[in-house]
Amino acid sequence: MKTILIIALSAVLFTQSANATKANNWEQYEQLAEKVEANITTASFKELTEKSIELVNLSKQLLPEFMSKESACKNYLSAVLSASDEMLTISLDDIERDYHSDGKLPKVDSPICYYAKDLLVHPTTMAIVANTQNDTKKARAQIKLELEEVLTHFSFVKQAAGYR
Repeated sequence: MKTILIIALSAVLFTQSANATKANNWEQYEQLAEKVEANITTASFKELTEKSIELVNLSKQLLPEFMSKESACKNYLSAVLSASDEMLTISLDDIERDYHSDGKLPKVDSPICYYAKDLLVHPTTMAIVANTQNDTKKARAQIKLELEEVLTHFSFVKQAAGYR
């Protein structure tokens, strides 16, 4: 009986720990996005690239969890995740056509899937701008616009994923 209780308690603690880690990923993503937003006018483009890639990497942890809750998004978000490394190497025109406008993604009907996709695609676009453009007001404005999209979509996705 004692062994069963220990196993049951261990399972509960593991589940709580896993849930805390998942919640922590959502918090980390949001906090990092807000930090980038606060420093967008002063951070170097190198730092903006690095922080954008951190957001991309965090989104790679969030999206599989989100897919488990929103099965209608599975094929769509799986395609986004599969292309995530390649996305960081393409041009702004290519990412706009292929991933913002869904040129290389399967059809999906649920708007929440688009919002979830944007947790990866917009930070990737931020990284591309910061890594390939000169540090100008126009380039910073584009990064800021992408980040505003991230924060807007994040709130919907976080709520749909069950994290308030």
